[in-house]
Amino acid sequence: MRFTVRLTHANGEVLVREFEAENAEALRARVLAEGGFPLEITRTDTAFRSRSQLKTESLVLFNQELLALLKAGIPLLQSLELLVGHGKDPQLRRSLAQVVELVREGMSFSDALEQAGSFPPIYRSNVVAGERSGTLPEVLARWLSFQKFAQTSRRRIIEALFYPAFLVMVLILALGVIFNVVLPRFAEFYAGGEVEMPLITRVLLGAGKFVSSTLWLQGIALVGLVVLIRWMAASEAGRKLAERLLLMVPKVGTLYRMYHSSVFCRTLGVLLSGGLPVVQALEVVQRTSPSERMKAGLLIITDKVRAGGSLHMSLEQAKVLDPLAVEMVRVGEQSSALPEMLDHVADFFDQEVEKATTAVTSLIGPVLILFMGVIVLGLLLAIYVPLFNASSVVR
Repeated sequence: MRFTVRLTHANGEVLVREFEAENAEALRARVLAEGGFPLEITRTDTAFRSRSQLKTESLVLFNQELLALLKAGIPLLQSLELLVGHGKDPQLRRSLAQVVELVREGMSFSDALEQAGSFPPIYRSNVVAGERSGTLPEVLARWLSFQKFAQTSRRRIIEALFYPAFLVMVLILALGVIFNVVLPRFAEFYAGGEVEMPLITRVLLGAGKFVSSTLWLQGIALVGLVVLIRWMAASEAGRKLAERLLLMVPKVGTLYRMYHSSVFCRTLGVLLSGGLPVVQALEVVQRTSPSERMKAGLLIITDKVRAGGSLHMSLEQAKVLDPLAVEMVRVGEQSSALPEMLDHVADFFDQEVEKATTAVTSLIGPVLILFMGVIVLGLLLAIYVPLFNASSVVR
């Protein structure tokens, strides 16, 4: 959750800052621990409206330019000043101008990014790790490599699912036309004659008559479906419900779990390679994970690791990752090569997800076409058979 806080410092200065926290109580404790006193805490996102973040493509382009300037030996503030006003994304230009002003006032780059509010948490955490370890260019290069891989994987999945989604839309439109236009016309045609109709034909014509007379109900159902999808995408409860439904689907649930295991390993490996401590890295992964199930499990895992428990035992008890990922974490901890092991297991999962996605999507297309053909053929037979019977009786 994102909050806007109006607070005072010990010197009496009143500031307005933005934070991300689990709830208002945790944020109040955080502000007090940092030496401030919160006057007002306001949540700035809701279940149906969340604060927009920078587009990944714009952020990647900005960091490519920033990395080139830093590698050329130009100081950070001067590099940021050179990049102000560049790029086509107006949100990035506004945010970058705000960051530059804050850095000029003496604020660290990571704190300025948090204050700007539109930069993703995982990016800010990488910047924190780079600042603390003095290796900001190396950390930015590693983050760019991770983003390049993530964009490639996302594009492959979307491309693989595009054709099946198109077939489903065509099927829905075809059935809509049949039930709203075709079946009511045949119902009027058969109503004036003495044609004996099979049971399935009577049922279909009755369904067509009912559907065509309840267009308002279809409109309400469509609006309700859009609202439901929006709720499931934007709210925590909706995402939890959608995730439970996905995990219940055979094969798809396994693929979904494997994908999020890959995201966890890849993200944690990048943060640890940047110099972030394990507990802090787990907190970042917990906040940025797209899986609500993973978020809930990582809260428990982080508490156990903070209390002194080993990472692989905590992961094994929480049962949120694929068993192979847990085993690789154990090997990485014992060999003091955890980031490398996380990268290896993420590569393996990515290959498995890609192969499974390709296999499933290549099978979905022919199955949907066959299903569409059977449905349309059945409808045509149910409608035209009585007409053929009537013509044979006339002869």
